[in-house]
Amino acid sequence: MKHEDRLNEAALKIYPKAREYDLTITSTLANGQSGTGKATATEKWVDGRYIVSEARPAGPETKFAMIVEFDGDSKRYRKYLVMDGKLVGYQEGTRVSESRSVAWIDLTSSKFDSDVDCLTTETHTDTTTTWNSVFFQQGQFQRAELGVAKVTKP
Repeated sequence: MKHEDRLNEAALKIYPKAREYDLTITSTLANGQSGTGKATATEKWVDGRYIVSEARPAGPETKFAMIVEFDGDSKRYRKYLVMDGKLVGYQEGTRVSESRSVAWIDLTSSKFDSDVDCLTTETHTDTTTTWNSVFFQQGQFQRAELGVAKVTKP
């Protein structure tokens, strides 16, 4: 993949212009136990209309890719999560007014056999992306996730 300097899709310009991030993700379970993970992510703009991020978490977890696009016809963002060359997650989002925030609903269960639902809010600045997610399994709270992605290489 070749990184492009232009992002033609105006709706994606709410994201930071970055080539590398440091990620910190804190998960808190229903019982209050929490843990924090770290990773480095690289990012590319592809064809002027896709944001492609790749990360390898510290530890035994698998490298993954996240692709974000904007569908001008429906006025919705789409996010795809890929691991080991397979699509494992799918979300659709809507921008919160004119802010740099997107509210995401996880529609993975509509594509795969999954009983986990997730709702996420994601906010962007020029130097940071933060997100808050809540996960439910069969209608019961499972965990919360707070993530911070700091730009380390614009």
